Formats: sequence, C-alpha cells, structure tokens
Amino acid sequence: MRSELNDEQLMLKYAKGDVSAFEVLYFKHKGGLFRYCLRQFSNRAIAEECFQEIWMKVINNRTNYQPTALFTTYLYRIAQNHVIDIFRKEKKRANDCEYDEISSEIITPIQQVTEAEIKDQQAMIVELRKQISSLPFEQKNTLLLKLDTGLSLDEISHVLDCGKETVKSRLRYATSKLKELLANPLFAENQLAEQKISSKQKLGVEKK
Repeated sequence: MRSELNDEQLMLKYAKGDVSAFEVLYFKHKGGLFRYCLRQFSNRAIAEECFQEIWMKVINNRTNYQPTALFTTYLYRIAQNHVIDIFRKEKKRANDCEYDEISSEIITPIQQVTEAEIKDQQAMIVELRKQISSLPFEQKNTLLLKLDTGLSLDEISHVLDCGKETVKSRLRYATSKLKELLANPLFAENQLAEQKISSKQKLGVEKK
C-alpha cells in the first residue's frame, strides 16, 4: 500500500520512475512549502514561481537523491537555497510577510476583550510584521521554518546546516526583539498618537 511507505521510500520509488509516488509527496507537502514561499516574498506571483521552481529542482535531481536525511529536510534545504538565490538575483529582501501566528506566541490570549483591546492587538500585529520583516535573513528564515513547516529543531538544524543551539539562538533573538517592542514605552506612545490621529480624522469625516 502506498500509505505504508514513508517519504524517503516514496522519493526512492519516484527516482526509479514511479510518478504516482511523486504525486503522493507533492500533495502531502505542497501546503507547507507554499506557505513558506509566500511568507518570504511580498509578491504572490514571485512566491508561486519560487514554489514551482523548487519542485522542478526536486524533479530534476530525483536520480541523485540519497535518503541520508528526512525528505522534509531535503525539500526545505532546496527551498531555502532557492529563496536565497532569488534574493541575491533581485538584490533585495521581502518587506511584507504574514506573521499572524507569531502573535499568538508573543501576545497573551484574552478570552473576553473590548473593541478597543482588539484594535490594540491588531495594531501590535501590524507592527510585529514590520519588525520581523527587518530581521536579518538568518533569523527570519529560521522563524519561518519553525512556524510553517512542522519541522523539529533538529530537522531545522539539518536544513540550515547548523547546530541545534544556533537554531535556538536565532529563535531567541527574534522573539526577544518582539518582546522588546511590546515592552517599549515608545511603542505604546506611538499607538496612542496614531489612535488620536485616527479619531480626529473620523470626527472630521462625520462633521462633513
């Protein structure tokens, strides 16, 4: 039965010409991989192109595949390297990413909140996205692998070709920067100023 085969066995079968084995792998991993690509770029078209090119690399290199690590490690190492190639070619990094999930790790969940509190949290999430997008690529990429792929820290370390402690360090660095942002009084002052401006603009519209 196909379902009894693990990813590595499926990839080996595909390397020998079993196209149906590749189909199983593709449908199993396409969701996580596409999310990973989409969060790296502000342009959906670029993300989709990146996604397709990664799978093409898997296809083109199938006969050279060796199950020395998990297939997910193999797949996301290809993905990471291709993303880096795109950044280098364009000579810029993505500025906009979707990081709603990270807010759940940083912002304490509230069971019953007022409308004002909801707006405050939404403003925090917007600011968090800006801050994360400005992180060095190593920290940003490590966060994406943690959030989107379901890989363990050990597996991420294999993808990044670095030690597990390095992975932990990058994650600590990123999350500490977010916590610093939330604890910064200037952040609260900026939010208050923006709310006042928004209120004035709203009143101006109502008067008209």
